Amino acid sequence: MKTSKGATIVIGALFLLFVGAFAAHGETYIPQKAIGAGANWGNGKVYFFKGDHFVRYSARPDLEEDLMGYRADPGYPKAIDKTTWPGMIWKDIDAVINMGNGKACFFKGGQFIRYDVKADRADPGCPQAINEQTWPGLPWTDGIDAAVYWGNGKIFFFKGGQYVRYDVEKHRTDSGYPKSINQRNWPGMIWTSGIDDVIFWGNGKAYFFKDYEYIRYDVNEDRADPGYPKQVNRQTWPGLVNW
Repeated sequence: MKTSKGATIVIGALFLLFVGAFAAHGETYIPQKAIGAGANWGNGKVYFFKGDHFVRYSARPDLEEDLMGYRADPGYPKAIDKTTWPGMIWKDIDAVINMGNGKACFFKGGQFIRYDVKADRADPGCPQAINEQTWPGLPWTDGIDAAVYWGNGKIFFFKGGQYVRYDVEKHRTDSGYPKSINQRNWPGMIWTSGIDDVIFWGNGKAYFFKDYEYIRYDVNEDRADPGYPKQVNRQTWPGLVNW
């Protein structure tokens, strides 16, 4: 169905009024969600992915409190293509994890691409299907929502309101999973129906993202820090707004 020029102008004006209402209250309008996927690359950098672009963020082991004073590296966001990510055939990535063994894995739908971090290129023979041979015990062969390497030889995979814990060395899902995302398993976590992404920052903290909010999680204490969730904005996550 064709839309008249007049109708298009009206729709555009309504959208600008909607955005203006947010601005009038000192808020930033962020469509959909702040990020789609992300991972700590283990070299002082964190990569965030959304749609067909990515942002490289400066990570510091001595990072204190929130991310005040830290922002995306100059020149970002950049397009996800075969120049920036050799061998990467996808955009709009579902999840990415740094395995902690020199490899990273990108997930989209029921497939994954294994990426050599040092060589900076996708491994030959990828993508591969998520199945019992490639990810033993992972129940979601149709895809995942988020994944994170916890820094202790374990990976957490999330889908909807559930998660599984995966042993990297044994290359299999730990027994007793999947489990529910709830206050008992993740104290202080209010998003029991699912998350967009989670990133282990490497300073004893992890960051969970949902829509345009985030929760900082204390890995050692195994609980969310007080005062969260907070909004993703130019003060809390410089460089990750409206990209």
